[in-house]
Amino acid sequence: MNFKVSKKEFYSILSKISKVTPTRSTLPILNCILFTVENNTLHLRSTDLEITMSANCPATVEEEGSIAIPSKIILNITSELPDTDLSFTVADMQVVITTPEGGEYNIMGKPASEFPSIPIINQSKVFSLSPDKFLRIVDKTTFASSHDEDMHAALSGVLFQFNDNELVAASTDGHQLSKFVLKEYDGSEDIRDIVIPIKFLNLCTSSVKNLDDVKLRIGKNHIMMEGDKSTIYSRLLEHKFPDYESVIPTSNEKKIVVDIDTLIQSTKRIGIFANESSRLVVFSLTENNMKISAEDTSIASSASEDVEIEYSGDDFKIAYNNDKLREILRHIDGDKIKIYLNTPLSAGLFFPFEQKENEDSLFLLMPLRTSE
Repeated sequence: MNFKVSKKEFYSILSKISKVTPTRSTLPILNCILFTVENNTLHLRSTDLEITMSANCPATVEEEGSIAIPSKIILNITSELPDTDLSFTVADMQVVITTPEGGEYNIMGKPASEFPSIPIINQSKVFSLSPDKFLRIVDKTTFASSHDEDMHAALSGVLFQFNDNELVAASTDGHQLSKFVLKEYDGSEDIRDIVIPIKFLNLCTSSVKNLDDVKLRIGKNHIMMEGDKSTIYSRLLEHKFPDYESVIPTSNEKKIVVDIDTLIQSTKRIGIFANESSRLVVFSLTENNMKISAEDTSIASSASEDVEIEYSGDDFKIAYNNDKLREILRHIDGDKIKIYLNTPLSAGLFFPFEQKENEDSLFLLMPLRTSE
């Protein structure tokens, strides 16, 4: 096996595809990237058994073949090499990389036959979105998913529901929830509800910007997207997604309107004084005023600020995890935000003051109990 590639092109693809390689695995072959050269093309593939990514790089091929090369070392050495041509020679599982400047780097590879095969997607159906709409769905939902795949497998993805003339995407980690509705949507046909892992969705975001249309192919157990210079496969999450609609309150009558940037900046400052473990911040409402406060008794520090709001209800107090609240605020469009509350222990609803055309977005956050 013998081929030559441009370092710049090769490293650009290698750095993208190496993101799929697991940091720890009981199968040593998964710590590798599969290299296959044929027809003047270098094919690269990585997998963690749940997600697979493949990509192609132009190459000058003198002898075809394939080998699995450890991801960490090939990525690290390539990042440090100058922008020049890199020559690869493989014999007896030994990979030798040379540069015109006289550099020589030896890596022990593994047999390509040990590397897992590409997932087969049978009886597939396709749904499509513009890159802008796809990126908005990912941005508005993935942050609210659980990042603990072991403890909350069903919550580590985004639920896609294909209803009549609309696409609904929902995510939750059990404490916060995001629901994003794309109206006037006709990019699917008779597709069942699916839960797509957030890792797959986030990987796709770097591969769709140059596409005219984002097409996702759904099989029985897998989903696939052909992106810009790469193809990404993922196993769908088979765990049942919770009935999120049942936890969205319908009787929150305490309405607040507030400038979103003012609220973000105030919670940023007050959050400095919140307890490190609970991150609890208290919001005390009186007519047209919100007092935001926090304290950390372990270091005898506290802070409070008054924020002007539109509110005409009874005096009211509620507490939130400041980090989760700020994350929601960062994902709401516009200059103002509408907040609907009910009791100090029931979920609060957060909306943009004005919804974008053909969209509906809703965010929910559960409050924290205070010591009072």
